Amino acid sequence: MTTPSTPNPVRSPDAALADPVRGAARLKSIPIFARLTDLELKKLYTMGELIKLKAKANAVIEGEPTRGVFVLLSGTVSVYKTDPATGKLSRLAFLEEGSHFGELSLFDYAPRSATVTAETPCVLFHLDADEFRQFLANEGDGMQVRFYRTCAEELVERFRKLNADYMTSQHLLWKYAMRRGEETSAAASPVPSVRRALVGE
Repeated sequence: MTTPSTPNPVRSPDAALADPVRGAARLKSIPIFARLTDLELKKLYTMGELIKLKAKANAVIEGEPTRGVFVLLSGTVSVYKTDPATGKLSRLAFLEEGSHFGELSLFDYAPRSATVTAETPCVLFHLDADEFRQFLANEGDGMQVRFYRTCAEELVERFRKLNADYMTSQHLLWKYAMRRGEETSAAASPVPSVRRALVGE
């Protein structure tokens, strides 16, 4: 697999994609923004920027310190993660229009955990983490409570899914280990030789 190219963003003021009503609907699909009103989402959308990417250009690169959420307004992207054993990139996901990524960087200063590369020409909406933090501060305590409550619920949902996935994987591994154990035991069982059968051993 070839390594994705270096970032090559080109800002593009597309009137249709810049429409705050359309943008608010896009943001509404992101779980952590679910309790924000349409008016709040419109304001939030006007604070971001539209970025046009050429095919094979990167939106984010694993390990870089950038922060902020992206919404894929058009095009497709792939998500890559470096395999620590080999150092090679492995594709984890393929995202289409309406998908989002990077929302966790709104909350901490951890480096990007994956590389996201445009598979086709793309238009992305990007909301910077610092701009979002200022937006929350300006809107007051009531909105912050709604937002962080939604975040807590989303975190709980992700945790439950993680637990369910873990239990499923452990069950599958246990069944595989038991099957392998049975196969190994059967292969190791002594088979009476012709000599033993003849002499009555």
